[in-house]
Amino acid sequence: MMNPLSEGLCLADKSGLSAQTLLDVLDLGAIANPMFKLKGPAMLQGSYSPAFPLKHQQKDMRLALALGDENAVSMPVSAAANEAFKRTGVIGNQWSHLDARFAAVSLVHCKAIGSSS
Repeated sequence: MMNPLSEGLCLADKSGLSAQTLLDVLDLGAIANPMFKLKGPAMLQGSYSPAFPLKHQQKDMRLALALGDENAVSMPVSAAANEAFKRTGVIGNQWSHLDARFAAVSLVHCKAIGSSS
């Protein structure tokens, strides 16, 4: 959930769309949710305060993927998300928190959100 938001904010910034406009549009549709409403504006301000330890979320994802394997359920999107979690654990300061993913996406793919292109 936070991975697509992070990538969307990065894409908005790189394509010249206001990241705040993106958040406003997301808040109007079926995808609107409390996490985007809480974390989106904070991320635009450069605040990545901890919400849930990333190492625990990655552990949960790993267990879900193992269960999928045991039951012959293909989970390619979850597997890709798990790889992003693992990469962010390295880039995002040793699995510090959920919002480290946004910082990693910003560092690897974008310049800092909020600066002009």
